[in-house]
Amino acid sequence: MFVNINSLYHIEEELDQLQRDYRELYEYLQHIVSLTRQLQIPYKYLGELLVRNEEATKPPFIRESVIHLYQKEVNLLKKQKDFEKLLSILQRLEQVSYSQVFLLVLGAKPELIQVNTIIK
Repeated sequence: MFVNINSLYHIEEELDQLQRDYRELYEYLQHIVSLTRQLQIPYKYLGELLVRNEEATKPPFIRESVIHLYQKEVNLLKKQKDFEKLLSILQRLEQVSYSQVFLLVLGAKPELIQVNTIIK
């Protein structure tokens, strides 16, 4: 997916603002994104859990017990004060994928994720 670099910069600015204004929420978001990466769960699944809730398609080849624990952690993020601020950002994504957003959360630079060739 090729995305306009300005769209990535805009999302990066919104995430920076979220980090400044809602520190605790952002730190928990970083925790969940890092957990997602460590468990090798697709970022798309995380995005769908956050935005669409129960409509998310479970990733294949991941044990049900691991998915259950993961969903419990994601639900803790959703219960964070001011979660709707994060939800607002995610709901307004047009050209930017969940993978790209969550890589920005992990500290990746927009230039490095502009052309998404191997990131799921």
